Amino acid sequence: MPDSEFPTPIRKLLTEGGLEPDAPLEHRIFTNRDLNLDRISLVGFDMDYTLAIYRQDAIEELSIRSTTAKLIARGYPEMLKEVDADPRFAIRGLMVDKRLGNVIKMDRHGYVGRGYHGGRRLDGNERKEIYRAQRLGQEQERFAPVDTLFALPEVTLFAALVDLIDEHPELWPGASPPGYPEAWQDVRECIDEAHRDGSIKDLVRQDPGRYIDRDPHLPETLHKFRSAGKKLFVLTNSFFPYSNAVMEYLLGDSLPSYADWTSYFDWVVVGSGKPGFFGDGRAFQELSRNGDPVGPPKADVQRGKIYQGGNQHGLQASFGVHPDEVMYVGDHIYGDIVRSKKSSGWRTALVVQELEQELAVRRARSITLQEIDALYALRARIAAEVSSQRHQSRALNRLTVEELVARGERDGPEAEALLEQARASARRRVERLRAYEEEVHGTLERRSKEVDEAFNPYWGSSFTERHDTSRFGSQVEYYACVYTSRVSNFRYVSPAKYFISPQGSMPHWQVR
Repeated sequence: MPDSEFPTPIRKLLTEGGLEPDAPLEHRIFTNRDLNLDRISLVGFDMDYTLAIYRQDAIEELSIRSTTAKLIARGYPEMLKEVDADPRFAIRGLMVDKRLGNVIKMDRHGYVGRGYHGGRRLDGNERKEIYRAQRLGQEQERFAPVDTLFALPEVTLFAALVDLIDEHPELWPGASPPGYPEAWQDVRECIDEAHRDGSIKDLVRQDPGRYIDRDPHLPETLHKFRSAGKKLFVLTNSFFPYSNAVMEYLLGDSLPSYADWTSYFDWVVVGSGKPGFFGDGRAFQELSRNGDPVGPPKADVQRGKIYQGGNQHGLQASFGVHPDEVMYVGDHIYGDIVRSKKSSGWRTALVVQELEQELAVRRARSITLQEIDALYALRARIAAEVSSQRHQSRALNRLTVEELVARGERDGPEAEALLEQARASARRRVERLRAYEEEVHGTLERRSKEVDEAFNPYWGSSFTERHDTSRFGSQVEYYACVYTSRVSNFRYVSPAKYFISPQGSMPHWQVR
């Protein structure tokens, strides 16, 4: 009997027990490496942008406003308040060139596909002149990666500051404006201070519904993991007062079988200091339910208690499981995924909040995207033919009348006429192909611009660049075992699900 033919009560019980309902496209889980959930006995979660999905426009506006006030207090001009900082400007995967005041986007090979100086887009010639070499971004003193959604407001504000420095240096009376590296450092310090001193988090705590999307399916997803016998833990950099307010908003009074939000988890670690958590040897400080320290720091943790700080080795020892039996779910490529994978051996699931919009655009523009793929393939064929015809034309230009006569092919006048006819024919073929190539290129540019603007008017898709995987996309592919748009998407899969990655292929594997 097909699952759809079961009576509703039975189908509901089967679904709660692991039957997989059909997931909408934007809620699917995508696989980079094989992962058998049946062998995962412990699932850990970051909080910010993982369990808690922020309303990006609202949190960015708050972050920019708070940081702007601190910059002005440091002596930056009041005009900074009037700057129209477009929240769409920054996306994950960008790189900030602190030396030149540029924001750039690279493909997986490190080639810069597009960039902005402040709010002005670099034209092709300027971009290529500055960034001719590949594998940029390795100089930490010069380049700052944009790996988290929390980092987007500082990029937007920095770009606005670059414009202000360039266009209105007179706003710094009696002194020259700061250099780009100094401006970047000031923005970083001010936004960090705004997070530390409560300028941002106190307002979120007071009105979490304004800044956080309360996912109604999160409690049932966590319950589904627990019902399958898996243990759960929280590992977050946020400290207890903020974590408690956010988690209470997300999970409080959701399911009657859980007394409070901490009941969903076997271990809770706040103020963890990731990525240092995965390499440092700090002790764990137990906290009371009010967030006050309890007793001296400890080397390990006990189930059902709340801790601050600590380290991966102590937490791992407390679990009593092998590293490959742990899956950690987070949003930070470096802080959550890379370090946990390299240092701990845990399996990894990346929450990519932007994926929902990415998939929605790809579905809406599927025909145009197919046309773009076809145009790229056609352009490659034309380019190959142009190269062949150019080689032939050069060979004809090197060929002389005397060589034809010497071979006994034709006499002098006839050989000369025949050679000129062949050269003219070759030139016409190259000209036709070049005209066709330009026409295809123009169509490709228009279609690509149309799709890019649907993803993001400045940068296009976070996952692609130069019709290739972007730096961000390659990181998702390389470091995450699986990735999805939100934690609650796991409700669509069985806790015993075996994720099997698509078969990879190298170019020569396609040859038949």
